[in-house]
Amino acid sequence: MMPDFTDEELVAYADERLSSRRCVEVEQALRADKSLSSRLGELLSQRDKGDFSVGEIWRQGGLSCPSRSVWAAFVDGRLGDGLAQYLQFHVKTIGCRICEANLADLNQRDLSTDGDRRTRKIFQSSAGRLPSDRENP
Repeated sequence: MMPDFTDEELVAYADERLSSRRCVEVEQALRADKSLSSRLGELLSQRDKGDFSVGEIWRQGGLSCPSRSVWAAFVDGRLGDGLAQYLQFHVKTIGCRICEANLADLNQRDLSTDGDRRTRKIFQSSAGRLPSDRENP
């Protein structure tokens, strides 16, 4: 049996705003069901006519997505429990792919910053012990 998808889910799929798991489900269903593909086409053409609801404007503008500086504070552990819980909900439950990517990038940056910091520390601690170019002709 094919899963049922709401109009909002289909449009979110087209806008790449669904969780990865749900995106795969929609894509498989679109390949198997031509009527679902037609329905998605109709939804997108209706949207392109410019008849937006407040919810559509909210979703397209990413108004519920926290800024990168808020995500950076989350990664650094500088947020209170309430906001941190919302951010976890936003990524894990809602599955916002834009924020997932932002979070992954900030976590990667954090790891590379630690590595850079470690490299500098090692270099600074051994700089006086290395022979200078003047000593090695």
